[in-house]
Amino acid sequence: MEQSSLPLTRRNWLRCLGAVGAAFYLGRGTLAAQSAPAAAAAGRPADPERAIINLAGNENPFGPGREVVAEVMREAANCCRYPFREEIRLREEIAAIEGVKPEEIIVGNGGDEVLSMLGALYGAPGKNLVASDPGYLQCPEYAERQGAHIRWIKHTASMHHDLAAMEAAIDADTALVIVCNPDTPSGTKLETDALSAFIDRVSQRCPVLVDEAYLELIGDDYRKETQTRWSQAGRPVMVLRSFSKMYALAGLRIGYAVSTPEIIERLEKKRMSSLNYLGVAAARVSLRDTRFPAYSRRKIAEGRERFCALLDELKLPYTPSCANFVFHRTGIPIRKFQDLMREKGFFVGRPFPPYDEWVRISIGTELEMKRYAEAMRAVFAAPPATS
Repeated sequence: MEQSSLPLTRRNWLRCLGAVGAAFYLGRGTLAAQSAPAAAAAGRPADPERAIINLAGNENPFGPGREVVAEVMREAANCCRYPFREEIRLREEIAAIEGVKPEEIIVGNGGDEVLSMLGALYGAPGKNLVASDPGYLQCPEYAERQGAHIRWIKHTASMHHDLAAMEAAIDADTALVIVCNPDTPSGTKLETDALSAFIDRVSQRCPVLVDEAYLELIGDDYRKETQTRWSQAGRPVMVLRSFSKMYALAGLRIGYAVSTPEIIERLEKKRMSSLNYLGVAAARVSLRDTRFPAYSRRKIAEGRERFCALLDELKLPYTPSCANFVFHRTGIPIRKFQDLMREKGFFVGRPFPPYDEWVRISIGTELEMKRYAEAMRAVFAAPPATS
């Protein structure tokens, strides 16, 4: 028996999506983490886990942009195809924006795949990697699986990378130095000239990875602070970017790195999978979208400012974050704080030893953060703000 199919038109797409999907497509709403009511309305059993607001993943809840959503809908029927040609176009378009050649770009299934490839490339028995502690674990952990040793360097008192101590830890067996700028979990950003001087010295001794997944969130002038110029000068420097943060494509998994043609060629041999068609389509449109990045930055900055004002009200110390999250002290063991907040309907950040009484909170929508503020005041027994 043949299945009937509707022509792939805008009207039929909206009919298939239902009211919630139509509102998202038309820019009147977002599919937030708490989608249990939508599932119930569609006749599916509600998942109680989906009713919990996720402030743990450093996602961007303000997107993706409506042009991207429209493109995903248009291209959904082509998901039967591998995006071989489309990936070539994406690399060319990224290269044009970065001011480099396509052979200086590698694209992966999110920044995580690129970081894993780097771990596979530079991790080997007898080798060591130098990284800031605490930090993002994808590349170091993958390198450890290859037999490498990780030299973890503690943050400074202000929770910045300790560049002097990292440089002092380098020896003849150091295969890679990892810098995350802005940092996770602290969100702190290094002074540009100091970081550039560090890379200038260190890249003459060993390769350097600069994870800039959050740098685009500081504004259009992030180009003045990016470190891509070093690979263009022939240095063994890799700069990582992600479509998950500013462009809000975390669920479509697209990330890339800029480096020398030689390093990119070696990384390609460590590739672990092919890209997904819709992720490539969404990324290409995102690169052409001039409105959503500005909107995204503004909404994240506003949410971060309001949340920091709450922390001031509650007298809870926090770091000067430049990212889409804030790292703050609770005075409560992190596991206990996670349990307290889950009881109130929120997922919060994972432990980052040795900061066992600190938590990383992603910036959610205005409504999510308003509800979280109510939960915070209840936990810390603070009187409501009188405004």
